[in-house]
Amino acid sequence: MKQWTRYTGLVMIGLAACLGPGCGKKTGAKSADASGPPPLSGTSEVIAALEKKDYDGAMAALLKVRQTVTTDEQQVQFMVLSRQMKDKLLEAAPTDTKAAEALTALRQMTMGR
Repeated sequence: MKQWTRYTGLVMIGLAACLGPGCGKKTGAKSADASGPPPLSGTSEVIAALEKKDYDGAMAALLKVRQTVTTDEQQVQFMVLSRQMKDKLLEAAPTDTKAAEALTALRQMTMGR
């Protein structure tokens, strides 16, 4: 009986693996769900300010982006953006006091203080 149950389970997993993905690629226009969530507005300003080493401007732009977050997908995008910013600030903080100050402000902002 146990062996029959195992075989049945394997057959079900195999069927799910074969039939789960669908019948192949769909042709035609992309739906709104397939294109993914729209990018957050203001992301490019944050990245541009970081590239210019304008850490105060980057923090201000990040705060503006934070205010526009309304969905869970946008929250995930914001978390990725803030992590990228934190990584850049961690690289620059040992030699740049403005970067160290911005890093402290970012940590306080992400910790909810």
